[in-house]
Amino acid sequence: MKYWKIKVPKILGVLCLSIVLQAQSFGSVVKLVDILVNEVGLQNSLTKFGIRGNSATEVNSYVNNSIRALYGLDNVRPTAKELKKIVNNIKTKTNKDKRYKAYLVDLLSKSDENLTEADLVKAINSLIYLANRHGKNSSAVLACTACVSETLSSRGFEFTLEIMSNSKSKQVLTKMLPSDPRSLTNFINVRLSRFKVGDLSKAGDLVLPEEEKALGLFLGLKEIGTKEQKKLIKAIEAVSTNKSGKVNIINKKNPHKLWKIFSEDISDSEIEGWTKLLNEVASKSKGKVSKKETFFEILENRAKDDPNLQDRVQILKNKNCFFQ
Repeated sequence: MKYWKIKVPKILGVLCLSIVLQAQSFGSVVKLVDILVNEVGLQNSLTKFGIRGNSATEVNSYVNNSIRALYGLDNVRPTAKELKKIVNNIKTKTNKDKRYKAYLVDLLSKSDENLTEADLVKAINSLIYLANRHGKNSSAVLACTACVSETLSSRGFEFTLEIMSNSKSKQVLTKMLPSDPRSLTNFINVRLSRFKVGDLSKAGDLVLPEEEKALGLFLGLKEIGTKEQKKLIKAIEAVSTNKSGKVNIINKKNPHKLWKIFSEDISDSEIEGWTKLLNEVASKSKGKVSKKETFFEILENRAKDDPNLQDRVQILKNKNCFFQ
């Protein structure tokens, strides 16, 4: 009896996985698109390439969030055929968007048998990128690229896509920001001009296409954010103020991306901590063009007696988090 209690569930688990994948594409070869719309299939593919535990859970979450954003329905999962149609119908304008779409379209039809780890990673990166750029009124936003875990980063994963739970952030993402990338750029240009806080045409590579949604979120929160969020926004603007008192949050001479702080859910206490830190940075860096040195001097001073904090500060430096 002991044998059956232990062994049968394992055997059934393998059989169920096989049946699910076969049912997904009965009578034909299982392809990557079949795997992506099936959590069990994706989990199996990740395991095959040695991606397990928390790393696999994270990737599954990013893929689910991406598909939800592209499909436009939170509680309904598209079929493989529907996902292919959605991707094929994405209207791309920029070369970067076109490149990621071409990658994904090509890889979706690749058979599971011939799929390499590099293929899977490239497809998931492309899916996340496109979902962030072309998702339909979604509360998902691309988090800081440097926030990809060390384990996943070492395997080539480039992006994380998070579903925001903060009510004001969700309101901006789903009600204010346009889904179309060109309209989003226009939204950003209008707000930057209205608030007199920068010029996107002069930002160069400081704002990448995949980061425009995070910048739009920042500008939307400047309009409708909570009292605490607006205090942090003012602190970011203080760090972005030059010698003549002009604010430029996307200044190549003071190249920071502090506006991306809002691309992840942060608590009121974290907002308060960031606000105090950045006000101190602004106060101690008056007269300096770049605020990066002051930012890290303050962090290092705070972390001098805490090895764990020292490691975290070093990670911020190594990954160019917030400051370029």
